[in-house]
Amino acid sequence: MKSRAHLAVRPVLLLLLLISNFVVIKSLPVDTQIPFQNVSIFAAHPYQTTAMDSFLTTIHTRLETEPEAQVILVTGNESADLDSIVSALTTSFFLSRLVINKQIIVLPFINIPKIDLALRSDVEYALSSNHIDSSQIFFRDHLPILEQLARKSQLSLFLVDHNKVADSMSSLLSSAQDSGSDAVVKIVGVIDHHVDENLYIDTADPRRIEVVGSCTSLVTDQFFKQAVDSEDQDNNSWIQQVSRLLLGPILIDTKNLNPEMKKVQPLDIAMTKLIFPYTGWASMDDLYNKLSEAREDTSKLSCYDLLRKDYKEWTVTQNGTGQTIKVGISSVSGLMEKYLERDGKEVLQDAIDLWSENQTLDLLLVMLSGDMGKGYQRQLIVNPISSSSKAFPGQIERVPELQLERTELVDTDAFLKRGGRAYFQLNTEFSRKQVWPVVEKLLTQPSSSSQTSNL
Repeated sequence: MKSRAHLAVRPVLLLLLLISNFVVIKSLPVDTQIPFQNVSIFAAHPYQTTAMDSFLTTIHTRLETEPEAQVILVTGNESADLDSIVSALTTSFFLSRLVINKQIIVLPFINIPKIDLALRSDVEYALSSNHIDSSQIFFRDHLPILEQLARKSQLSLFLVDHNKVADSMSSLLSSAQDSGSDAVVKIVGVIDHHVDENLYIDTADPRRIEVVGSCTSLVTDQFFKQAVDSEDQDNNSWIQQVSRLLLGPILIDTKNLNPEMKKVQPLDIAMTKLIFPYTGWASMDDLYNKLSEAREDTSKLSCYDLLRKDYKEWTVTQNGTGQTIKVGISSVSGLMEKYLERDGKEVLQDAIDLWSENQTLDLLLVMLSGDMGKGYQRQLIVNPISSSSKAFPGQIERVPELQLERTELVDTDAFLKRGGRAYFQLNTEFSRKQVWPVVEKLLTQPSSSSQTSNL
């Protein structure tokens, strides 16, 4: 991992990227508590700015009028949660204001089909309450346009909220490789808070990967103060809108800066203190509650929709055999009991089977979380599909860090026959971000090995 002192933009990338005298923003001193009044966020300073909409509209215009322009695609991860989407939108917005070469187009990209945005009611609330027109945002539906840019060496990638290009974006890389020219898609920046995959070390600058509650905190620290300081006071109408947008994911990912959840880090608190005064709000509580309610309301989503709402996918290669294994992990808000009561065991299992089949997976994990009156809980459903993953349930249930306890809540004959298992996950601190490295390590071992030490 690079230190903050090494986050300056290297000269070799100045033609493509960012800022000549890149200034790293130091974190503010952190207090243990932030004194906010408990007053409605809608009580003062009505918001009317449309800076983000103007930014997005301009991108569409420039792509039509400047067909030879270089494009930096700022993309979040394929789960496309609130943190990932806001990180992509705000990073691209900041870069567009700070980039030296004004002929470069900086474009935010959401790595899901446009239709799937409706599954993310917290994101829809964040966008609509900030007067951002989602029809102006670029989604996976726009990949053919981006593939054309890749074939002409006009495309670079800036990754936020992940640090390895997702499999679903592989067409961009292959388009460049298959163009018959020297076209290449470079990864020119990374800002993330997941486990470091140690990629793009020679091309990505900034390359910032740190443990924080929300990737948006890193984006704020990287760009916000510099962007504010660089603005003429008569040209800063964007600040309130962007501040409000940034604040949401930080609060959601840290459970309203709750230290008991053990996700909040000093930088999350410091960045909240930095941006909150610009929001014009008297309290953070209403924003957190509104976003939480929207996020947790799954009443209109089928079990199948729940599996695809917050989903990530990987392909790993098993050591020794060279066999590839395609793995998906769905994060679901709500516990098994909730959906069993609503839909029944067969409906839930049918949804798991159909999603696994449609994604052509070898292994699907469903991570459920919620509180049904007994405190915050996590649960795990393991669905092995191919022979390459049959041994996996027996491996993961012996990982001591997860503290898995077997449950028969969702068991059916077909589920058990293919080796499926469901568990209560007593270690609630392990979200998908922490579970995936464990899964990856287990799967890359030869199938005859089931050792779980040093995980």
